[in-house]
Amino acid sequence: MTNIKFVWDFFGPDSKSLAQHHLVHLIDFVSKENILSLRSGVSTESDNYSYSFIILDSSYLEIIKSKLKPHQAFKA
Repeated sequence: MTNIKFVWDFFGPDSKSLAQHHLVHLIDFVSKENILSLRSGVSTESDNYSYSFIILDSSYLEIIKSKLKPHQAFKA
């Protein structure tokens, strides 16, 4: 079982609030699709860069790639 961390990047002074708002939509999506989320959250790297992320089993790779178009994905 391989886990993948999917990441959506946000830049600028509002990046933290945008990432937090995006996370709400990610959680709604996985709930509606009955996808088991292992972990999700927001990380703030600087005043102008934050990202939202969700960690899922690799079996969800195609649905996430095609429907949500993450900016980055890598093994978690």
